[in-house]
Amino acid sequence: MEKKIKFGIYPNPLPDADGNTTYQVRNEPTMTMNTKDFLAHLKYHNTFSATTMNAALTILREEIVEQLRDNRRFRIDGIGTFQMKVALSDDVDDEGHASRPQVTDPKQITARNVVVAGVTFIPDKSFIDDLKDGTTTINVNGAGVVAASKRHDRQEVINALNKYLAEHGSITRRGLATLLHVSDYEARKWLTLLTTEPYPKYVARKQGNTIVYRRYGNP
Repeated sequence: MEKKIKFGIYPNPLPDADGNTTYQVRNEPTMTMNTKDFLAHLKYHNTFSATTMNAALTILREEIVEQLRDNRRFRIDGIGTFQMKVALSDDVDDEGHASRPQVTDPKQITARNVVVAGVTFIPDKSFIDDLKDGTTTINVNGAGVVAASKRHDRQEVINALNKYLAEHGSITRRGLATLLHVSDYEARKWLTLLTTEPYPKYVARKQGNTIVYRRYGNP
């Protein structure tokens, strides 16, 4: 059965050299399958043990972390390659607001202000080929319709934030941006609002060179 890859059309934030608005396309996922959902899927659609798979995923995660920390790339044949990503740590003002640093002198960059920023993933060609096989695309908004960026109301943000914090304990600005599928700017606005409103339920704390956000009263 042919699968349909859903996409939407979005304007690029900056115009081109002639001042014209240009457009991009983005995949429009309908849901996120988490580990619990994945293991349940295995239980009903495969003979492979979900318990064994869960253990294998834990071992794989630990091994990827270990290899990246040893300054190696980690390649899984047929899937792709993981590599550590580093960046300059954010500048933090007196009110705890973080911003990206603008460095004009390379001598200003030292080991003290370079931090682990994430992981890049480069998929194998065979992985992409398998993904393309038997698929077509469909515009979820209709031909030529430009989609509006995702807008969340306060309760949606709080529900997503509480669920994440219950599992992970803390979150960064970029973590919230990823969680909500919004820009860093939008994530910062929400976190500033939620930590400065009367009787806030969340608090910002500096952890090393990073600002993390937690439920108020949690260590």
